[in-house]
Amino acid sequence: MTQFLGRATIRVNGQVIETNKGASLDLGGTKRNPIVTGLKVGYAEETVPAMIECETSLAAGMSLEDWRNLVDATAIFECDTGQSYVIRDAFVTEAITLKDGDGGNVALKIAGPGAEEVA
Repeated sequence: MTQFLGRATIRVNGQVIETNKGASLDLGGTKRNPIVTGLKVGYAEETVPAMIECETSLAAGMSLEDWRNLVDATAIFECDTGQSYVIRDAFVTEAITLKDGDGGNVALKIAGPGAEEVA
């Protein structure tokens, strides 16, 4: 029977981020924007960052300072189906947002150069 992605594990510099359901990975890399000139259709390329978006829950004794100051990191998005993707030189893109209730959700956005699939 075929297994489909059900859960991802995110590691940053070897440390597991205990994520809530719904973590996502945008592989980044090359984006091709369509260009129309007369009757011809072509494209122009631009580089876009890889992006991991996830939420974790604030636990007693947990500090958010390490996440807020994260730069030059190695981030890995591991799928329970066996695939893994690494983003090198990763960094947090936005100020950390913390919400009360429902476990104290902490939103994280981590970006860097295009993700590479790890064999």
